[in-house]
Amino acid sequence: MSEPDDKSADTITYVDIPTASHVYFDIAPAHGVIANNVEVELAARTLNPLADGSVEVKFVTTARLRCSQAGALHLRNALDAVLKMFEASQQSPAAASKLN
Repeated sequence: MSEPDDKSADTITYVDIPTASHVYFDIAPAHGVIANNVEVELAARTLNPLADGSVEVKFVTTARLRCSQAGALHLRNALDAVLKMFEASQQSPAAASKLN
């Protein structure tokens, strides 16, 4: 038998599913931990027309994130990297279109 490759243990297999949902949100109004899982509520701003012609602004839940601590770390690292891209785009407009 061949020896297992140590590098393969660190490799994550990623499969792109074209039908995966897109989640849009404006705020993350609540977060917590339950049973060693991270919970984050996501909400988006909505405009609701009223009978008198005015508009009511509300925030409604768009998604509830649930993940492990490791998943939360991956998400935080991805968000930190994206925010750095925004900082770079402020200095150089060409950097704004860069993908990871």
